[in-house]
Amino acid sequence: MFIPFHQLPLWQMFIVVLLISLAVCWLIIGAVRAAVRLAGFTPTEALPIRDSIIGACTTIFALIVAFSAAGIWNDALNARNTVQREADALENASVLATGLPAEVQTAIRDDIRAYVTAVIATDWPEMAKGGTIDDPVFDRSEKILVDMIELLSGQQASLGRLATFAPLLDQLLATRHARLARLAASNAGITWAQWIAMFIISASALAAIAICNTHSLRMQITATHLYVLVASAAYFVILAHDRPFIGTVSVKPLAFQSLIEK
Repeated sequence: MFIPFHQLPLWQMFIVVLLISLAVCWLIIGAVRAAVRLAGFTPTEALPIRDSIIGACTTIFALIVAFSAAGIWNDALNARNTVQREADALENASVLATGLPAEVQTAIRDDIRAYVTAVIATDWPEMAKGGTIDDPVFDRSEKILVDMIELLSGQQASLGRLATFAPLLDQLLATRHARLARLAASNAGITWAQWIAMFIISASALAAIAICNTHSLRMQITATHLYVLVASAAYFVILAHDRPFIGTVSVKPLAFQSLIEK
């Protein structure tokens, strides 16, 4: 979700978030000042609203931001670890293939290189677009990996006695497991429920600030805009890190690129 936001350069992302927040801010200011007049209060009259409402709303907003941030940073760490496990398993498989007959060794190593190339050229751009795990575009690299496993499994009778056969097959199976985990991690992120809750809580805090300062337009504008700046920074950080494989700070295929270079 919010894929176009995630794909923006960081400075553009912050500006867009800030502009949207300012638009919401002025809508709330306008609504509050209109409601005050309709309620029969004068524009310069201090309203009987306790400032503690602001503290309660901002505290709850800070808690949900911290909760969401902890989740997405764990997702990012898990994504990086998954990519590294997949690359490590492929490197191990390439080394173990040296214990096989020359013809099979060449076939396995060629397939590993083809798989790595497909992951970099096909999987990564699709994950950066927010592709789901069942997207047909991922079938290309999946087929290469499955064909390698089938190739080895079909020669178990003749190669099973070799010391490197079983470990090699295990590494290819570990690669497939890590691959599925990587594709699943590419769709991790904050849920709609969390986004809606953050918006409602932050908008409520902004409304409380506008209400408590309605007796002074200058103070109302100053207080609400300071809060908008802080809230925009929080939303910006969440958006920048929300999807592990999308955006400027996303996980890059460096571990796979190093395999191509070896």
